[in-house]
Amino acid sequence: MHPDKKIMFSLSVTLIIISFFSGCIIQDLLFGTSFSLISSDIIDDEGFPSLKILYSCSGMVTVNLFNPESVLIDSDFFFKGDSNTTLHLGSYKETLTSGVYTLKAYNKDKNEIFSKTFTYTPSELSISSCTQKWWTYDDENFLLALNMMVTNSGDIPLYPYNVSLEIGSNIINGLVLPCVILPSESKSIDTVIYKKDPSNDEYFTVTLKDNEGASLGFNTFSETIKSTVPTRVFTKGVKNELVVPYLDFLHDYYKNLDRIMQKDYSVYVFDPYDDLYLNVFIDQMISTLPFKDFKFNYMSDAEKIDLVANFVQNLDYREDVMVNGSNEYPNYPIETLFNTVGGCDCEDKAILTASLLYSDRLRYDVALFRFPNHMAVGVKLNKTAVPDYDYYTNNYFFLETTTEGKPIGFIPSEYRSPEELTVYTISSRPYLIHSWKNGVITIFTDTEIGDFVKVTCIVDNLGMEIANNVKITCAFYIQGSELSLNSNSYTISSLKPGMKKKVTLTSDIPTGYSTFFETRILYNDKIVDSATSNSSFP
Repeated sequence: MHPDKKIMFSLSVTLIIISFFSGCIIQDLLFGTSFSLISSDIIDDEGFPSLKILYSCSGMVTVNLFNPESVLIDSDFFFKGDSNTTLHLGSYKETLTSGVYTLKAYNKDKNEIFSKTFTYTPSELSISSCTQKWWTYDDENFLLALNMMVTNSGDIPLYPYNVSLEIGSNIINGLVLPCVILPSESKSIDTVIYKKDPSNDEYFTVTLKDNEGASLGFNTFSETIKSTVPTRVFTKGVKNELVVPYLDFLHDYYKNLDRIMQKDYSVYVFDPYDDLYLNVFIDQMISTLPFKDFKFNYMSDAEKIDLVANFVQNLDYREDVMVNGSNEYPNYPIETLFNTVGGCDCEDKAILTASLLYSDRLRYDVALFRFPNHMAVGVKLNKTAVPDYDYYTNNYFFLETTTEGKPIGFIPSEYRSPEELTVYTISSRPYLIHSWKNGVITIFTDTEIGDFVKVTCIVDNLGMEIANNVKITCAFYIQGSELSLNSNSYTISSLKPGMKKKVTLTSDIPTGYSTFFETRILYNDKIVDSATSNSSFP
């Protein structure tokens, strides 16, 4: 063989051997890491406007996404192969700024190897129809909801949150049930709003807004009063027959929500989408009284609380296992009121009672009392408000919501000296939970940077107050101890009520110990939520 050919042959064999053992293709050694974008789509990622990309790369690559102001808004990294990833274009339910977004890819040495721009135009919702849902009762008319057909004319997802109804000089606000309108999509959306009696104006203007109050679209429609809302009738636990409107779309919304299985059930009271309806319900409860508003205005606090409690106490009692086969399945207030199966248990009654008493119509300072096998309500009042009873704890009077006919202050004998009591205040406070995206952590082994796990956490504030300095940690914990290894953390400076934040963390897999992986949410230096791997490491 010619000497030059021998040299070329030897070099080729050497390159193939190196390629085989290093996991890199020959192209990497000769030309460096490559990255190619196969396709891209604008999507909604569980409330986050996002860019989903299908890619191919020949080695370790980091991708960064920049907004029109050249600010880094999301990032991810991956290794050799063909796959896809989703990068968030903005924060949770954000109306994106129009302009040029830039995707850049870098190799492991942080050298830029790819760049592409995406231009997005302003989006607007056109409202083509607005069906009004009126309820007529006792010679009065109530506007309770609007159903609108909307179309997204732009190329970014939109998230209507608030609806504003302008009639003459009056403006009435309500909430849009959670939804997303994708680019070029037409969708029917439902809103809850509460307006009593028609106006003298023939027309009204409806405006849809995002969660920052910015207008997404508006249109003008004629006021059409037609009673189309069905009713439900309650006869037990009320002074006279209680007739209330039934909003099927609101019931369906709550019925289809995933349960939040925390010990603190305050989240079922905090949820805002039934607030206006609970005001309607209280108003109808007042209407069952002799002399109605006049009588109610002169009732004592104890009498008002007992009015609500007596109604809830007389709802049929049924254990969760009898209703849905679950040992524990808390219901939202609307579900408890309109449970077609019939019946509810102690936590459902406590949640409903606390929600009604905490509503804008009553505004009592309440708490949920959790015992090992029971739940009741606490109501904070002046000591003289319930003269026949003493405070139960922390200036709260005990309110039993399960046993019929028990007034505020009455304490069942089995709870007079409880061995275990947890008080969950229904007040303006954050409520923080988190989950692993897609319910998994990703395990990487034999990579250029070693063995490690990557987890993307979605942190959610379901409470009623801004949470500042929320700390998310991840670590491996040695079995049977609190000793942690290879911990990592990130701090969210501020998280508003109803908002979510994506946080991605990594941690090297330790050796020499049997460990489990866990993420934790810390607020005011206390662990408020955690998630643990099902299997141990290594």
